[in-house]
Order: sequence, then structure tokens, then C-alpha cells
Amino acid sequence: MGMYIRSTKLIIAIIQDQTFSIMISKILVVSAIVSLASADFRLKRAAEGDITDITRKITIDDRNLPGIVQPDGKRCVKKIVYVNETVFEQGMDCHHKLKKKCHLTYITDYHSAPEEKCETTFTKDCHISFKPVVKKVKKCRIPYKKKCGSGIVGPEICRRVTETLCETTYKEYALDQDEADCKTVEEIRCEKIPFDILHLPHADKQRPFAEKERCEKWPVQKCQVNKKNVKKIHPDTQCKKIPRKICAPSNCQVFPGPEICNDETRTVIQNVPEEECDLQPQEQCRTESTLVPRLVPKKNCIKYEKNPKTITKPVVKNWCYDPNELKKHASD
Repeated sequence: MGMYIRSTKLIIAIIQDQTFSIMISKILVVSAIVSLASADFRLKRAAEGDITDITRKITIDDRNLPGIVQPDGKRCVKKIVYVNETVFEQGMDCHHKLKKKCHLTYITDYHSAPEEKCETTFTKDCHISFKPVVKKVKKCRIPYKKKCGSGIVGPEICRRVTETLCETTYKEYALDQDEADCKTVEEIRCEKIPFDILHLPHADKQRPFAEKERCEKWPVQKCQVNKKNVKKIHPDTQCKKIPRKICAPSNCQVFPGPEICNDETRTVIQNVPEEECDLQPQEQCRTESTLVPRLVPKKNCIKYEKNPKTITKPVVKNWCYDPNELKKHASD
């Protein structure tokens, strides 16, 4: 131990007396001497049986730990790590660029297309009319006649008389009435009469012991009542008085004569309306938009690199450690 102290004092003296360059060389010499002295000292102690200095525990000086202190208490040291990276050659004769590889594919696209949709509806179209019909009319009138005497003809005398004029029209209407539908059929009618067998007589007031059936055909009329639509004609007579002026000599008498009738046809409008209907088709169309699929060609391209090369590149990484864990590892 005394030798170690003397060596340290010698190093300090040398540092203070010499220049920086000479001092460095002396430090190296002194370090070698100290190392030899320490080795000799340890060997001497080991020979005496004391190996405490050889198996001494590792002590760590917190002030001389490497790295920059972080806010969380850890220390970080920058290390250079070599990593592999793919690069491309560059030169006059080699052009490195990205090329496209494309292939044609088809995608389904939907576009809106107008479509006309139609539907047919029916409208009831009716027309009401009063049809003219030709009707038969019977006209009857009673005219006035003159009957003059053979006497002296006096002055002409005029008078007003009323002449009766009647018109008969025939109205036709439909009627459901019962009508008998009859037909003659033949029916067989049979009766039983006594029959003598072996000339045996029948007792009076007793049922005969033998009877014979005798049948005949009789005509019978059978009727069936059916509803039938028939047209009936009903006469309708209307009369009216028509004033007339008749002039005759004073020796003439004026009196109604026999009735005169004649038939004539007349076109009249029926009071009963007649409706005629028809269905008129109507087509209604409208435009609607529908989605129609279609195939659209599209280029599908990818970029790929040419002429690659792998190189080793230094990368600076920040390596951090916890001093407490370092001390724990040293103590173990």
C-alpha cells in the first residue's frame, strides 16, 4: 500500500513540472509502473492467503457514467448501427426508372337510362239520344154538311161551329206475361176386369178371384206455364174541338155528317231516352329512370423497380439504459 501512495505522489510531481507532451509520456510510464506494483501487491497478498482484493465487488461511479441524462433519469448513448438498404445504380450507362405494367380489366358500372312504361286504361263513353220513330196515327173527324131546300135561295149566312177531331196513337210496350205451352201426348190407361177361368162363375159382391188387365191409349193435353216477353199495343185516343166558319144560303141547313177516318204515318221523337255506351281504350305512358349495368374497361397498373442492389448503410440510433438496473446487474 505504501508503494501505491509513493507512486501517486510521483505522478503528481511529474505533471506539475513538465510540459503537456512530456507529461503524457510520463503518465504512460507511471501507469505502467503502478500496474506492475499493483500486480506485485496483489500477488503478495494472494500468497499470504488474502484474496479479498481479487474478488472485490464492482463499484460504479454515477458521475462518470456515459450518456446524456434524460428527464426520466435514464441515460442515452448514440450508437452507429449498420443496416442493409436497397439502392439503385447510377451512372452514365444505366438509367434507373419506374416502369408500369398494365393489364386491362372490366368493372361493372351502373348508369341511369330512361325507359318508357305504358299502361292501358278504359273509359266509358256513353251517348243518350232520343230516336225518331214512325208511328201509325188514326185521324177521325166529323165534318158538317149542308142540306139545302128547293125554295127561294136567300142571302148567305155564316156561322161558327166546332168540329171534333180525334187522333188515335198506338203505344207499344213490353210486358212479361204467363203463357201456356201445351202439347198433346198419349197416355196409357189400364183397368182390371173379371176373367173367367174354366167357366167358374164369380160370386156377387165379392172380389173376383181372377182379373185381366185391359189397357188403352188416351190423348192427353199437358201444359207448362212459361214467362214470355211480349209486346202489347195500347190505343190512345185524344180528341179536341176545332172551331170552323161555315157559310150557307138561308134555305140550307148545316148539320154534322158521318165520321170520316183515315190512317197516316207520323215521325215522332220518343220520350224514353236510349243510352249507348262504349269502352274507349286510352294508353298512358310515362318515362322512368332505371339502372342498367354495363362493363367499363379500366387499366390496372402497378409500378415496379429495376436494377436493385443491397448496400450496408450506417444509421445513428439512440440507445438508452437505466443506471439503477446497471447497478443491480453489477451487484449480481
